[in-house]
Amino acid sequence: MRGRFWLPALLLLGACDTAPKVVFEDASITLPDDPNDLPEAPGREAVLENCTACHSPSTMLQQPRVPREKWEATVKKMIELYKAPVDPKAVPQIVDYMVEVQARQSDVSRETPK
Repeated sequence: MRGRFWLPALLLLGACDTAPKVVFEDASITLPDDPNDLPEAPGREAVLENCTACHSPSTMLQQPRVPREKWEATVKKMIELYKAPVDPKAVPQIVDYMVEVQARQSDVSRETPK
């Protein structure tokens, strides 16, 4: 009874002695231009140099307003968990920039009549 199970397993293993043929082809995509630009504020250059490889200005500007501690934790997560190539010296500037820009956005939304 035991021999019946070994034969199919051995046949399957025997078929695995050659590597599958894999062919990679070059591909490219064209992403649409982002209609937004990051507003001027202290730390903007640090954000451009460290964040825009992965995040568009629109994505960054649409984040919910959070306190400084949350931005610090978010940048830390990007570095540690996602291995983002962020210069550790730029982290305070990035956090300052996001806090400042979000504060400005909140001020403008309070001034806009509905």
